[in-house]
Amino acid sequence: MVSNLLSLNRVWHYLVFHFFLVSACVPNNDFGTEIPPVDVDTIVEEVAVVSKPTLDNPGLSDENDFEAVAERQTIESDAERLKQNQEVYTLVKPTNIPRRPGTNIPNVVEYALITNNPVGTTIYERRFKSQARFERNCNRYVSDSSAQEAFLGSGGPEKDQFGIDPDGDGFACRWDPGPFRRAVRN
Repeated sequence: MVSNLLSLNRVWHYLVFHFFLVSACVPNNDFGTEIPPVDVDTIVEEVAVVSKPTLDNPGLSDENDFEAVAERQTIESDAERLKQNQEVYTLVKPTNIPRRPGTNIPNVVEYALITNNPVGTTIYERRFKSQARFERNCNRYVSDSSAQEAFLGSGGPEKDQFGIDPDGDGFACRWDPGPFRRAVRN
């Protein structure tokens, strides 16, 4: 199938090349000069020789070749390697989130963990609820996390001076505390 496609591809390139070559060489006149047809049977098909990849090249992985892997690994060697990996496995318990040195930027991860309300649940009253203002102002930030940092740094969640929390849930733009909360639960 692939060789047939390659052959058709070569024929197509040959025909296109000769069409342009002949049309460039034959003067175009008003007498209707005919371009001789190309004899497709005379096209010589080149056979590409594709070498089989060798397994002795250390730069290539043969992990997907069952026979190659089966020659050097056994169920017992896999069990031994698994046992060695389990012996050096270290479980890191989460700790308090450190403050960024030299900055007063609010920590959105810490904020996500001290809140428990779902996104969209109104907790804070908002007087001006404009969807257009919300969209326009949120587009000024490079990310929802940077919008949340600016929101918390300017009096949020109680105040929304930038109009980026119109629903009053305490989360600016489309920032979601869910991933941080789930990470701590796991």
